[in-house]
Amino acid sequence: MIHKGFALDIDSPIATITINRPSQLNAITSEMWQQIPQIATELQSNDSVRVVIFQGAGTKAFSAGADINDFDTTRSTPQLAQEYRQNVDEACDAISSLTKPTVAAIEGYCLGGGFELALCMDIRVSSDTAKFGLPAAKRGIAISHHHLEKLIQVVGHNEANYLLLTGRSIDANRALSLGLVSTITEHGKLYDATAALAIEIAELSPVSHRFHKQALSDLKRYGGVRGIPKDSLQAIDATEASNDFIEGVISFKEKRDAHFTGN
Repeated sequence: MIHKGFALDIDSPIATITINRPSQLNAITSEMWQQIPQIATELQSNDSVRVVIFQGAGTKAFSAGADINDFDTTRSTPQLAQEYRQNVDEACDAISSLTKPTVAAIEGYCLGGGFELALCMDIRVSSDTAKFGLPAAKRGIAISHHHLEKLIQVVGHNEANYLLLTGRSIDANRALSLGLVSTITEHGKLYDATAALAIEIAELSPVSHRFHKQALSDLKRYGGVRGIPKDSLQAIDATEASNDFIEGVISFKEKRDAHFTGN
């Protein structure tokens, strides 16, 4: 399937989605937001894919944000603006809902909508050139509660206030100290480092990954263990009846690497 504005490469077990508008600093159009759930569905149904990497084309930007040139036609009325926000929310939810681990490889600018997209990933890796910011107030734009909640979960209230109220950007080292990114690589080495990390993740148990992603999501959603429904808490029982669990135990006893099937 062709996805306008994106390049999708599948080299099992890794899928790489590239935001492919380098001359526009990988700004994301309204049409592109609408395509993201379709891409997520395609990857979710592909059993050969175990990890998904998101990156920006070129070295200048992961994404400089939403394409403001779109706004005359996509956000010119309250109704259109509401539909636009819904498309962005659905795109980010589609990425967050993938049962497969997602990794953002961030080089250069990661601003506005690009920042919001990166927040949907499980892991964020950046080069030492990365710049993160939410300059919405510089353009009279407001960011929805939906995305502010994710921002606060990652960086906390104080830093969210700083980013939103100043419109300033922060560098990779600051992002690392906040837990916004997990690791920093040298300029020019980002994709190799991210691909190596993705392969390492892909070699682990998909059954464990699926459970842990859902469990972490449940803990965020319900605010702690006490609020989580009983059937969700009992989902862990299925992992211990899985072939991956059996393979993990046998491989440990046989002193060899495990070969997980995800079943």
